[in-house]
Parts: sequence; C-alpha cells; structure tokens
Amino acid sequence: MGGAQAESTYGYSSSGAGTVTATARLNLSVAVPKMILLRVGAATGTGDSLNWNVTQTIPAGAVAPVNGNNTAVNWDGNAPTVGISGTQSTVASAWTNATTGTLGCTAAPVAPAGGPTLADFGVTASGGGTNLPHPGATVGACAGGTTSGFTSNSVRSSTWTYTLGGTPASWPAGTYTSTVTYTASGV
Repeated sequence: MGGAQAESTYGYSSSGAGTVTATARLNLSVAVPKMILLRVGAATGTGDSLNWNVTQTIPAGAVAPVNGNNTAVNWDGNAPTVGISGTQSTVASAWTNATTGTLGCTAAPVAPAGGPTLADFGVTASGGGTNLPHPGATVGACAGGTTSGFTSNSVRSSTWTYTLGGTPASWPAGTYTSTVTYTASGV
C-alpha cells in the first residue's frame, strides 16, 4: 500500500500510574529555487548599440568636411586633426539569490582588422553603494575571461561609461564592429 508513512510511538504503563509519553517527528523542508537576473542597457530585447564617430578637421582654418565631391578648401598640406565623439553610457543591473554571483563577458574581435581594438574601449562603473563592477577596466578584459563578483540577494546596479581611445588617425576609413556578451552566473 502506497502513501505517506508517519512516525508513531506510544507510551504505556500497565499499572496505570506515572507519566507516559509518545513522540512523533515531522520534518519540514522548504525548496527555494535559484535565480539570477541580468540587464545591460534598455529593456528592448535586442541589445543596445553604443556608437562613436571619428571627426576630422582640415587645416588651416579648421574646416569641418561635408559630404560632396570637388569641394574647394584652403588646405595647408598638413594631416587633418582627428578626434573621437564623447563617452557612451548604459545601465547594468544584476541580482541573484545564489551563494555567489559573478559577472563575466566575452567579445568578438573588432572587425575588420586595422581599426580600434577591444583594449581601446575603456569602461568605468558608477553607482554608489549598489555598484555592479564591470569585469575589467577595458572591453579587452572580456577576451581574457575576467570576471567580477557581486553580492547575493541585493540588486546591484551601475552606469557603465565606455570611452574609446586608440589612435583614430591611423585607422583606415570604414565601420568597425564588435559584440560584447555579458554572462551572470550564480553558484
């Protein structure tokens, strides 16, 4: 016969005197599922894009070029001044009830070759007391398997600010891309 089995005992005194006791144990068990949450950027479901532009100014007279052909310019024969547009930011948040939370990243090499490298993309995290650190000071750390830890049972959130360095004056014209994949793990 199937079903639950109960623990049972009894106490007995044939004389009817004294104290008799009976005990039975009941085991309690609570199963808490393990969960981890990670969000980097807006909740679009497609991933955010951070975009930079390289600017060029024609010397002398600091002329900003415009689209077109055969446009007259008073160029002094020196190389253009080259700059990079400002920083880009996104919000990153994580939570887990696992004993330990870690955050890692992987990144595809920037393609095509010849332009910026992963190490040219610096990252800083700011967020006060609930800071979620980026796994490494540059996106280049993603190629090396760097991870950062975060506290369990507490939402960790930061603004990650990305800067692009390197030497854009040496990069051939074109569009350079890479995809960074962040992975949160709970053990």
